[in-house]
Amino acid sequence: MAQELPHPTAEGQDDGRLFAPSAARNLAPILSAIRPFVPPRGVALEIASGTGEHAVAMARAFPDTIWQPTDIDAERLISIDAWRAHKGAQNMRVAQVLDATAPSWRTGPFAMVMTVNLMHLIDIQAAQAVINGVARNLSPSGHWFLYGPFRIGGAFRSDGDRVFHASLTDQNPGAGYKDIEAVETWAADAGLTRVDLIEMPANNLALVMRQTRSHLARSDV
Repeated sequence: MAQELPHPTAEGQDDGRLFAPSAARNLAPILSAIRPFVPPRGVALEIASGTGEHAVAMARAFPDTIWQPTDIDAERLISIDAWRAHKGAQNMRVAQVLDATAPSWRTGPFAMVMTVNLMHLIDIQAAQAVINGVARNLSPSGHWFLYGPFRIGGAFRSDGDRVFHASLTDQNPGAGYKDIEAVETWAADAGLTRVDLIEMPANNLALVMRQTRSHLARSDV
């Protein structure tokens, strides 16, 4: 299974909107799973927002929360803002450039952080930088919702997952599926505590972590 690439929407080829089939497929389950953790007010950060389809849907589903989408790709930043304009999402900010794999990044604090389908595309060092950055930029008691494909106990959850992992490591030996236990350990070391582990469609998982350390009481990670 090759990595899915976004493409222009049929109706939006002139306005910059991109469409990712995976975003359309997993949107409803993600909105359902995230509902208990969305703050009633404040700002939620989405890391690696991609096409912007998730960000605009979350803004429309949770109108009392302000959503801040980010990405590092210029074409996708244009797409995010095009979706924002197309849907008229008043509680969704203009997309910002953010490389969450960079060390010591800071742009918070945020009441919530969303990360969808990123961890398997980056190496371990980058994954740890993302986790440390989330912990550093998440408000006390704020939640991090992390969605994607993972291994459990070193085992793939399907043959399709094994094949996809192999295709990722062929392109980048440092990328590929992470063990959910390792991710949880890295997050715990950064001051995040697991709240839930949710089974999602297509063998994906959603790991929900909560910031349990005061920003004033802990050193930067």
